Amino acid sequence: MDPLRRRTTFKFSEDEDVDQERILDEQEQDQVIKKLREQSERSKEQQFIFVRILVLLSAVLQFIQLLTPTNSNPVLIIFPEDTPSPRSTIPFATGFTLLALFIHLNLAILFHPDEVRTHLQLTHNPKPLSYGMLYALSAVSPTLSLFLRLSWQTTAWWLFTTVIVFVVQSAMDTVESSTRDISELESIRYVSKGA
Repeated sequence: MDPLRRRTTFKFSEDEDVDQERILDEQEQDQVIKKLREQSERSKEQQFIFVRILVLLSAVLQFIQLLTPTNSNPVLIIFPEDTPSPRSTIPFATGFTLLALFIHLNLAILFHPDEVRTHLQLTHNPKPLSYGMLYALSAVSPTLSLFLRLSWQTTAWWLFTTVIVFVVQSAMDTVESSTRDISELESIRYVSKGA
């Protein structure tokens, strides 16, 4: 008879319940959190790149629309009207385009506050307008287009800035939520000796 107790190894059984909770030791917890943080960082970078490109392309379209002499919107080029109407744009289209470019500038400040502060030689990072204010400002032109009963192409063009604000807000909220979830996961780590 052996004076030492033999260790029995764990054998996986196919008929055991797979949904059993597994207790992780401290090192395994750290590895899981590190892996989740790395995935979150990659996802965050991809979202930032996508949103920056989207805002840049939208701003370029707005700028092109500002420079066209007829102030016709790009949606009419892709989807021409069946029966051309005498009025295909809203009044003060140039002013509303400048407002859309201002909204895009605010969205750019969200992504690059340090660069804007450095470039403009400010003492503090500039504070962009709230999303509520950006929604309100960007909703004026599509509301006017609806009120004047202009074509759906014109309304869609003026609604485009509001959609961009929504996409940016959704992406920023997702990134913030992911960061918060990782922090909460770190705060609920447990100590399990011998796990």
